[in-house]
Amino acid sequence: MLAVILHDHFMKQKIIHFLFLITLILPISVFGQLNKASAINEKGLSLPEKTFESFWKTFEDNYAFFKLRNIDWKYSYNTFRNMIDAQTTDDSLFTILSSMVMPFEDEHINIYIPNIREFNVAKPSRFLQEFPDSQTQAQFWSVVDTTLRKLYFSNPSIIGPLEDNNPLFYICESPEYGYIRSLRCYVTSKTENNPKKDAKIVSSYFDKIIDRFKNKKAIILDIRMNEGGNDDFAYAIANTFARSKTIGHYKQIRKGGYEEFSDLKSFYLTPSRRKSFTRPLMILTNDQTASAADVLALISKELPETTIIGEPSSGIFSDMYAFELPNKWIVTLSNQRYYSAKMICYESVGVPVDILVKNSKNDIVNMFDPVLNNAVELLIKRSSGTEKLLPIE
Repeated sequence: MLAVILHDHFMKQKIIHFLFLITLILPISVFGQLNKASAINEKGLSLPEKTFESFWKTFEDNYAFFKLRNIDWKYSYNTFRNMIDAQTTDDSLFTILSSMVMPFEDEHINIYIPNIREFNVAKPSRFLQEFPDSQTQAQFWSVVDTTLRKLYFSNPSIIGPLEDNNPLFYICESPEYGYIRSLRCYVTSKTENNPKKDAKIVSSYFDKIIDRFKNKKAIILDIRMNEGGNDDFAYAIANTFARSKTIGHYKQIRKGGYEEFSDLKSFYLTPSRRKSFTRPLMILTNDQTASAADVLALISKELPETTIIGEPSSGIFSDMYAFELPNKWIVTLSNQRYYSAKMICYESVGVPVDILVKNSKNDIVNMFDPVLNNAVELLIKRSSGTEKLLPIE
């Protein structure tokens, strides 16, 4: 019965990419050093039973958002534990563990069978309802590029190395404004696990972009569909616009009970250039602005010249706590809480926008990006002194 329910759920959500199950070759090095799973002291358990217990207990001891995401994890244990015994197959166990974490809607929860397949928890996405596949997403970016040309921007240039056929940055400019598109928060997969080195490399690229745009009246930073990466990368970008050292965000780690956490750790925005770019910064986001890109949006709100336009970001901030189960499967979860400088946690809801503007599939028909256009219109109004902020619906 469980397999039928889960299969039906997969079929319904597949259309809009709420979650997916795929085959892959998974390099363990992608996680760096694995954390220890919680110890299971009960004797005489079969491998499937021990794996289940380890999975449940490690979430019980480390997951940061049971209350926020309205998850009764003990009820889940009682529901699924009696389905596991010594004869439980890998396929059945994988289905059961996946169904346990599906309701979390936390995209930092993943289950990997190395070299075979993975399950990725996903959050419902309005953007993916409108642009559900690679073809429509490519059309979306074509709409953005067409709108840029209509707004008298140059053809985009490519900056930095390619990763999955996407450069580190796309940039273009109009006589008055610079435009930067970023689809990830790491330089390459080779540097992703070395955040300090990664940040140093991106700083060198981004400095050259800012040098090119230093006389522009404003910069538009487009991080819609940015998949995330490293927080250090996000800070390397934001520090370019910082006027002075100031709190960017706080973070704490789950320790003990559901609501017991470490002391807050402070992270600071610090000017990285002799002369920061302190003119208006327009940041474009949507619900696919995720992870470290969430963080970039979060800390950029502390920059006085920033305006965020589009839709709230995804709302998945925590680093991924990766651990190995007794059967050698790898699992990740969120064990940290991030807070804004004003001590607001935007987990699940995402970083709010200043001006709400939505993309839709009709944009493809019209070949017009209302989010980008709104950013440019607002800049023009500010220049002419006729600015009137649109209400957030």
